[in-house]
Amino acid sequence: MNRSLSVSADKQAPMGLGEVSPAEEPWTHLDLLTAESPGLARWRGLAVDGRVIPSYVFIGPRGGHVPVRLALLAGIESGEMLSTHAIVKLLLDLDLAPLLARDFALFGYPVANPHRSSGHFADFTGDFWKSASDPVIQYFELELTANQLDGILAVKANEPIAGFQIQVSSRVIACEVLWPVLELIQRLVPLASEPIQVFPQRPNDCHSLFSLGHARPGPFSLMIRTPKHMPVENQISAIVFSVEQILRHYRVLVSHANAL
Repeated sequence: MNRSLSVSADKQAPMGLGEVSPAEEPWTHLDLLTAESPGLARWRGLAVDGRVIPSYVFIGPRGGHVPVRLALLAGIESGEMLSTHAIVKLLLDLDLAPLLARDFALFGYPVANPHRSSGHFADFTGDFWKSASDPVIQYFELELTANQLDGILAVKANEPIAGFQIQVSSRVIACEVLWPVLELIQRLVPLASEPIQVFPQRPNDCHSLFSLGHARPGPFSLMIRTPKHMPVENQISAIVFSVEQILRHYRVLVSHANAL
């Protein structure tokens, strides 16, 4: 299957009825930018309670390789918006410096688990892959399998942890990609005593967001977590900078693998 991407198809798509006014949301600047950005476009929206929560795709410059497809998920916990602001800032930064995303297609979901009028929130650690009726779960089950993702990067801010931490499903990515990132991150926020954790493989995790063994091409997954006792600016900077560095080091890892 051809995995090439174009950002032009939805560039002029109008806002739908019932859609959240961008003036009221943290993604206002992204919506304005899509009208003129060569790399950023609106993606498929998530319909909840009569409104549409937008998502975006950023296509970096081509460097001669098929784009690596990554999903960037923020706002997966109830009321946690700091990670949303971090992903918005990341996409704005990439528009200013698109070479950071060379050979990447990044699917950004600033609010993956939006508020419902019922007060219900989807459980991203237990509701997936079991024919759930929840529209959020249905939406992401389709997004995470239909987009031929190479990886999923989720973000949680204001976490009750002692320091910055990344949890990942791959030991190779932990060693070759994530450890080099920490050297500079610790200048922004303290590191946890175990800053890199490899996700344990447990049978009861089969309904987690990260249970993607059945998907193809077999995406890796990681979770970036920042500690709540740090200033908001530091947490946002740590998230943005860590993702940018992950893109850089992962691109090197992929290029080495392709050269073998």
